[in-house]
Amino acid sequence: MNVNLYTLFGSIFLVTALLLKSLISLDIYILKFFNSLMFSESFFTYFTEIGNGLICLAIVVPILTYVSHKSNLNNVKIQTLVFTCIGVGLIVKVVKEITSVFAMRPGYYEFTDIVLLEPVFLYSSFPSGHAATILSLIFVWVTLAFKKIDFRFKELTIFLLLLIALLVSLSRVVVAAHWLSDIFGSIAIAFFMLNIIQFKILKKLLYESRFAQIFSFFLIALSWLYLFTVRSLY
Repeated sequence: MNVNLYTLFGSIFLVTALLLKSLISLDIYILKFFNSLMFSESFFTYFTEIGNGLICLAIVVPILTYVSHKSNLNNVKIQTLVFTCIGVGLIVKVVKEITSVFAMRPGYYEFTDIVLLEPVFLYSSFPSGHAATILSLIFVWVTLAFKKIDFRFKELTIFLLLLIALLVSLSRVVVAAHWLSDIFGSIAIAFFMLNIIQFKILKKLLYESRFAQIFSFFLIALSWLYLFTVRSLY
């Protein structure tokens, strides 16, 4: 898949997100359907946080880096994944600031038939930062780690990884933290990130820089320090 196809798919999901965002009744109907699937508040409280930027930086990035380094897959540099997290975070922050007063979260509407999990936010719904982060990480890692690599269960492995990322993303709708339209927006960002990591100007930073590698380890250490000292994701 080349850069133009990434742009095409990203644009399709972005347009779909905006279209669904304009059909509020349909977005509400889908929200209530997904929320009805919450079989365990305890499970989803933890499962949905796999996409949290802090968890991705502290746990997901090191795991993906270690797997690609110790297996027969292509070695994906840790700075590539760390700066993917940073890039996604910046993009999501900018978009949320632009759309904050227009994109209300489900919690804003005080539905009586919706189960909300703490913490409940009211604004800056679009897009979902959790979904954008986990999807971008998996998209980037799969694209780089499996490039020109063939083995028996390659397709199944990729499918399962993408499925997990998608389920974590959709869990944001299940816990009523976001609308499905927000998730579509996050998928769009993930496809756009596949373009961004191919920019020639970023090649040295993402794939060659020793300083970027050391700085990435430093950020991961900071994320662990934060988790141990603050003991909160928010």
